[in-house]
Amino acid sequence: MNKQVLTFGIVLLGLWLFASLVVLPVLAIERPYSPYKKTRLESTNIPEEPAIKADLGIQAQRYLNPLELLNFRTALLKAQVFESSQAELLPIRIEEWKNSIKMAGASPEDCILPLLPEAGWFQARLISNRDEPSLRDDSGIPGAYGQVYKDIRDWLPKTRASASSFEAIMEQLWLDSGFAKKLDNNPHPPMLKKDRWIPSDKALKASHRYALDIFFTSLSRKDREETGPLIYSMSSGIVVAAADDWSGGDRPSLYNGGGLSPKSGNGAIIYDPANRLYYAYFHMSDVFVKTGQLVAAGESLGHGGNSGVNARKPGHGGHLHIEIHGAEKGPWRSHDIKDYIFSIK
Repeated sequence: MNKQVLTFGIVLLGLWLFASLVVLPVLAIERPYSPYKKTRLESTNIPEEPAIKADLGIQAQRYLNPLELLNFRTALLKAQVFESSQAELLPIRIEEWKNSIKMAGASPEDCILPLLPEAGWFQARLISNRDEPSLRDDSGIPGAYGQVYKDIRDWLPKTRASASSFEAIMEQLWLDSGFAKKLDNNPHPPMLKKDRWIPSDKALKASHRYALDIFFTSLSRKDREETGPLIYSMSSGIVVAAADDWSGGDRPSLYNGGGLSPKSGNGAIIYDPANRLYYAYFHMSDVFVKTGQLVAAGESLGHGGNSGVNARKPGHGGHLHIEIHGAEKGPWRSHDIKDYIFSIK
């Protein structure tokens, strides 16, 4: 009798342990709940992943709510662009990401910032082969100044390897964005006629070959800082880099940090996916736009200024430095930029 009671007790204890350690935890697992949809998600609502090498498996993804899945697929897409060499997976990653945007109830323009690389990537994107000797010299200067250009130099191979993939994503995002379709894309001059003067063709021969300096007709000064007129975006596009925290002086040893780069100073780089063009606005005093923002042609970007090591030198300020780079054809010549600005009505 005692043996039977003991056996029965052991069985009950075993059942209790099994229920506590196995059954109850399983029952406690809830299906993921979406803050965007007032229903519980079923696994059938989440598209099947293709075979991927990722830390998060297919089954685990089914327990993510739409926002979590969007964040995961955004990170996966970014890794595919900037770290992976498997180009054939890129279209799949883009489609997965687009599906996740819809499931999360998000808009494409809300998903730009997490996809953008560091500002150094875009500075490297504007570097052509002819610029590399100067970049190498700048990267050899001691201190914060040289470190920035060393970082840009380190970005060069990665940028050139990933540029076409990244730009393909931005172009797809632009096409899918309802907000982008509403933006004014009629070309707009970077400055009003009353605020600017542009050097003659003869003078341009002694200046930048692949950039244009547009000079201010008036400005204000506070100590060594200059503030010029409003600067406008020449096209609609995505602000892929922006900075207004430049700190420094008129030589490399006085550069403290911030800005797009020591020489560029404060400014913005805008990518126009519709025309596959980068617009760079340098030496600004302040910057109104933020990285990841969509802008319309004619939208004010900030005020002109004299930030940047070279522009801070006496007699070298008072102008906007502007560059236009084609994603495929490279930088425009100064004469082409000038002619384009004059052609805008």
